[in-house]
Amino acid sequence: MSYWNSEKRSCVQYRRHFLVDNGAFHVERCMSVMQSGTQMIKLKRGTKGLVRLFYLDEHRTCLRWRPSRKSEKAKILIDSIYKVTEGRQSEIFHRQAEGNFDPSCCFTIYHGNHMESLDLITSNPEEARTWITGL
Repeated sequence: MSYWNSEKRSCVQYRRHFLVDNGAFHVERCMSVMQSGTQMIKLKRGTKGLVRLFYLDEHRTCLRWRPSRKSEKAKILIDSIYKVTEGRQSEIFHRQAEGNFDPSCCFTIYHGNHMESLDLITSNPEEARTWITGL
C-alpha cells in the first residue's frame, strides 16, 4: 500500500468522525431546545388550529403539549413515532381551506399502531427544522 492511500484513508476516517461528532452535537442541541418548549399550531380536522406549547419531557421519552383538557392524552411516546414528514403533505394539511402557511414551517408526526398524525405549524422554518432533526 502506498503512502498516499494510507494518508487518504486516514483523512476519510477523520472526516467521518468529525461529521458523526458534529451531527450528534447538532441533535443534542435540537433536543435541548425541544425540552425548553416551542409554541406551535396543532391542526385538527374541522378546526382552524390550536396554539399549544410542545416540549420534550425531561427523560426525552415523550413529546407533550399544553394546555389540554385531557392531559393524559396530550403526549406521544418517542418510541411510537413512525416517521416525521416535512411540509404540507398530510391529509389534514391538504384539507385546510385557509392553508396560507409556509410549507417550510409545517411538519407531520406519524405515530402509533394506526399511523395517527399530529400536524404542526411553527412560527419560522428554523423551529420546524429543529423539531424535525430532533425527532
